[in-house]
Amino acid sequence: MALEYWLKGDIPPGPVKATVVTDVNRVVEIIRKYLGQEAILVGANIKEIEAAGNINVIDHIIEMAKALNAPVIVSSSDVVKRIDEKGFKGYKILFPLEAIQKISKGLVPCKLAIFIGFRYAYEWLLLNYLKHYRPDVQSLSLDPYAQPNATWTLPSLPLVVWYKNFTHIVESLKTFNQK
Repeated sequence: MALEYWLKGDIPPGPVKATVVTDVNRVVEIIRKYLGQEAILVGANIKEIEAAGNINVIDHIIEMAKALNAPVIVSSSDVVKRIDEKGFKGYKILFPLEAIQKISKGLVPCKLAIFIGFRYAYEWLLLNYLKHYRPDVQSLSLDPYAQPNATWTLPSLPLVVWYKNFTHIVESLKTFNQK
């Protein structure tokens, strides 16, 4: 029951809901399965997550993008500025809904959309759009709260535990690509 993050009565016939992945090694396996076919979407809420936990998530996102050779899609000028300061150029500037629409039309080629740093309700809507208009594109939410419209999601966790898990995911992806 602890993993049931929303009420079953929300949608009478029963929705297609996310699989909560509690094992971070399984998250790494999921990402490896789509190696070279993923896109990382970073929301503006990443600043609030970093401030609340006094942590640095942007550096890990850049490391993950480099390890996967995946494009990073951002819309926040603050996030773009921080990524530029790190010297990373593998990003695109698109509004989140525009990015989802391009993914759903096949203009941004990806089989796995990785979401991190969006406000809960907005990410919920983006994932809902993707789930209904492009069901063959899988989605993974790496946010510290569970997302019911993703294909896979991390459970809702305190920031300290979430950051430890997120760091482990990034380090595992880096070591996998160094082999």
